[in-house]
Amino acid sequence: MIKLKITCREATEIILKAEDRSMPLAERLSLRLHHRICGNCRRFARQVELMRQASARWRHYSED
Repeated sequence: MIKLKITCREATEIILKAEDRSMPLAERLSLRLHHRICGNCRRFARQVELMRQASARWRHYSED
């Protein structure tokens, strides 16, 4: 069953789990719809992405 309306807590879980696995279509759609109405979760997703990028750069830097 596709749950289109998700809570901020569910959106946060999806964002954090996306690092370890690919998101199914239903989750991607639910998250996209939630981000349309929730600026806080959009901001959280951007912050998580920024941390992922910084971590990847740090790993690359520390390997050199």
